Amino acid sequence: MSIFDTIGSAVSSVASKAFKGVKSTGEKAVKGVKRSGEKAVKGLKQAGFNKNFMRSFQKGLAKGGRILQAPQKFIRKNDPLAKKFGAFGDLSPITLASSIALAPITTTGFLEELAGSKKKQKKLRSGDADTITDLALAPLSYLPAGGASKGAKLGSKLASRGIRALGRFF
Repeated sequence: MSIFDTIGSAVSSVASKAFKGVKSTGEKAVKGVKRSGEKAVKGLKQAGFNKNFMRSFQKGLAKGGRILQAPQKFIRKNDPLAKKFGAFGDLSPITLASSIALAPITTTGFLEELAGSKKKQKKLRSGDADTITDLALAPLSYLPAGGASKGAKLGSKLASRGIRALGRFF
């Protein structure tokens, strides 16, 4: 036996042991991942994440949206002056003030209801004018009071500077 045979058999022995170790570690890791995955799926099912989760989530979203809109609807319905104003009941001081004060909350409720309600989405797709108008005007409720006037001032300054700059070229 030569020295190379001894070294070769030692390397072969160490390599086979290392291979067995890597193989068994890989098998244990795969089993652990499978068990963890099974436990995660089981836990999600217990928490309510099943095949009906998305439907339940949408129902909850729509209901939450309707709840956020409830204070404004309640005020509009029970405002005594609005009843006297008739068709222009939304211009009653109580209804108008509450509408302005509750606009961000009511708009958030409208957007949530739209996101969760298939009926509202269908109305929007079909071209219902009220739904389209509500959606188009919804972002305006998030503007701070006086934000429009500040934007107009900034726009006029930018326009006048732009006109002056163009005047230099001509």
